[in-house]
Amino acid sequence: MAARKEQNLLEQALRVAQTSGRSHQARLNGLLRLAVRSQGLASATIFLPDPERRALVRRFGTGLPPGGDSCLIPYGEGCSGRAALDLKVQSSPRHELHADEPSSPGDRSFLALPLLDGKRLAAVLCLAGSESEVAPAAVDCCRRVGPVLVLTLAGLFAAERAARERRDLSFITSLGKLLNTPLTPDAMLPKLLKLCVGSRLARCAVVRLSEGESKKPRLFRNCRKEDLPKLPEMLQAEVALSARAASPASARHEILPVAGPACHAFCIPLGCNSRGLGAMTFFGDGELLVAEQRELAETVARLLSSALSEAISSQRILSFSRENDKKLKELSLLYRMSNTMLSTIKLNKLIHLTLTALTSGPVPFFDRATLFLSNERSGALLGMLGVTRESSPPLSFRHGGDDILSSRWDISAEDMAAQRESEFCREVLGLRLKLDGPSHVASRAVLEKRLIHLQGDADGEPTAAQHGRRLAVAASPLLAHGQAVGAVMVDNALSKSPIGHEDLRFLQLFANQAGMAIENSMLFHKLEDTNRQLNEAQESLLQKERLAAIGEMAAGIAHELKGPLVSIGGFAGRLSKKLAGDSPEWGHADLIVREVQRLEGILSEILLFSKKATICYARCSIADIVKDTLAVVGPPLEEKQIAVSIRWPRKELALLGDAQQLKQVFINIILNALDAMGSGGKLIIQVSAGELEGKEAVCVKIADTGGGIPLEAVSSIFTPFYTTKESGTGLGLPIANRIITNHGGKIQFTNTPGQGVEFRVILPKHW
Repeated sequence: MAARKEQNLLEQALRVAQTSGRSHQARLNGLLRLAVRSQGLASATIFLPDPERRALVRRFGTGLPPGGDSCLIPYGEGCSGRAALDLKVQSSPRHELHADEPSSPGDRSFLALPLLDGKRLAAVLCLAGSESEVAPAAVDCCRRVGPVLVLTLAGLFAAERAARERRDLSFITSLGKLLNTPLTPDAMLPKLLKLCVGSRLARCAVVRLSEGESKKPRLFRNCRKEDLPKLPEMLQAEVALSARAASPASARHEILPVAGPACHAFCIPLGCNSRGLGAMTFFGDGELLVAEQRELAETVARLLSSALSEAISSQRILSFSRENDKKLKELSLLYRMSNTMLSTIKLNKLIHLTLTALTSGPVPFFDRATLFLSNERSGALLGMLGVTRESSPPLSFRHGGDDILSSRWDISAEDMAAQRESEFCREVLGLRLKLDGPSHVASRAVLEKRLIHLQGDADGEPTAAQHGRRLAVAASPLLAHGQAVGAVMVDNALSKSPIGHEDLRFLQLFANQAGMAIENSMLFHKLEDTNRQLNEAQESLLQKERLAAIGEMAAGIAHELKGPLVSIGGFAGRLSKKLAGDSPEWGHADLIVREVQRLEGILSEILLFSKKATICYARCSIADIVKDTLAVVGPPLEEKQIAVSIRWPRKELALLGDAQQLKQVFINIILNALDAMGSGGKLIIQVSAGELEGKEAVCVKIADTGGGIPLEAVSSIFTPFYTTKESGTGLGLPIANRIITNHGGKIQFTNTPGQGVEFRVILPKHW
């Protein structure tokens, strides 16, 4: 009966193993379930060894996923590990099991049965039962089914080998396309590692390039998402592996103490023509130990070594080509700079062209350039412009195009405005570098009249502050006839590349030409300024002569007219007193009186303007002057219901001046504001301390809500006899301006059309 039962079990196992349309993994799981059902077991698990027979690395079981999963049970550990080592049946209690041997709370007995393929271990079958021990009959049945399991495993291995070969063929095709594409190592390696991980050659791939010109090894890696938590451990192991693999120049394989599927590492040195380039490390499961997979990994490393060597050679050739292009560009640039400097006299444009030439183009000489000009009066270097390669447009050519013998540069006004609006330029424009000590590289260059190059720390350098320490900076003085008119400072803050001797030589040649051109431009502008000042002085004298003539004539006319007007006004006043108040004749006489008073006021203003005023200086309080002014204009303010807001200073502000004349200034300004506002406006007055040309001063601000000054009248409000009012003389503001000018002060105003105007009277405390 037992023999018949074993025979039926064997037949069922053969049917399961030969079922068509099912994968080998499904057949293997079916055989394990058959063994569990037929023998009353709790579970059955089959473990597969690695090719080198050092550990059990894969498992399939009734309590595991259909596709199985990875494990790592070294030979001699746990029940299954001892069976694999001794090739004998082993049994053990739960506490002696390895962590990767599955068990359930109800399992009481565990037995491991080695399955042999000839004399070699094919797998280990682990049985778990709920009884105190697995029945001997169950062991005998599993031994009979063992050859079927071994055959099924052989089919599984063959199918996996075929799938792996197809996958490897697709991988090699993609690899060939990638390596035949002209890419730099930085662009090629990430794609290569992604291809290795995506093709399942490895679960994680790392390339470490040896130290080059940067004196720092570079690391490239790619890892499956599910293995990212173990990435730090793998990278730590990669450091030691790459160091050991590079020493004997041979590949090294190790099993890592890393839990999970990526427990195998295979490190291959990279090199070409006896030159070490680095190492390539693959992390994966037991498949990485298959001879074909290791050969494929070595092939990838060899192809990568050749590609890296070719890329390095190409980069060297490109570097030589760039160096030659750079020298040609230097010569062309110097010649074009000479042509440009001879044809440009505008200092602002010349400065922009100079710095743009240093930072423009696909391969600029420097990342950033700054220009300082000397100010002899203040004894400092003033920051004039700062340009980076990001804000430098390509320079256009005029008169000859690309013909360097006749062409010169040009830059548009829009590009110059964009450069001045850049953040770096705004930082430079605020710099003032003292020339009383060698505290700055640009100051040193001007004081010592030689090129200064700092390759190390650049503490205190404004161009280095934003980009960290250890920044290379160079400054060359702008020399003209033996005098330093300024300095050009450059650095490579964006690319962090050093400044070489060729760059310094070119900077010095460039600065010598720029210095002569800038001095010529400054001399030309001085000549223009002198000529303009001479013309302005001539115009001022002519204007003063005309005004003097007008004043004399107006004074004569006013004097001649004032006598008859007094008589007319007097007789009209007497006549109005004798007439009845409700008669038409009284209305005519009263009109004559009022018009005579208005004309007398106009004549008084004309005489006041034409008269040379004498200032009686005395110590006076500006707050008291404003209060007296408000007392005079108080009635019309109340009549028009003008709201007045006043802010007084916390302490008394005194000055030397003529209080009566200054009161007349504020009266004229406030009366103009009243005429502009009408009824219901708001007048804001503020008295405070101020500064005028570096000296202590007082400031009075008077703002109204009268709608502002018409734009067409803004330039003429201080012109005598110019007025926009129907009954004005046009002398109020000119008289106020002359009084303030005689006191050494200034009248300024801010016009806001549609809202109002603010006048600011600024007077020095001591004149």
